[in-house]
Amino acid sequence: MTHKNYTKDENYMLAIYDAAQATGDPESPVNKYSAGKDAGLNPKAVDAISKLLVQANFIKKSGELDVYLTPHGLKLVNNLRLQ
Repeated sequence: MTHKNYTKDENYMLAIYDAAQATGDPESPVNKYSAGKDAGLNPKAVDAISKLLVQANFIKKSGELDVYLTPHGLKLVNNLRLQ
């Protein structure tokens, strides 16, 4: 689910959060390509955005395909949700 007023990066972060929240734990690992598809991104964009978000400490890798939100990422998502 994309949110029109957010950047692609923000939509991706929200999609990761939504997928993790569906498991009952907002910090649980989710498939980055599945979350990217939910955010309306193609796989190349997912790879590029994931790399930047890892470098910025918003997400961490969990294996080759899974990522999870860091406390810093959770704070960003909570701030986005308040807007």
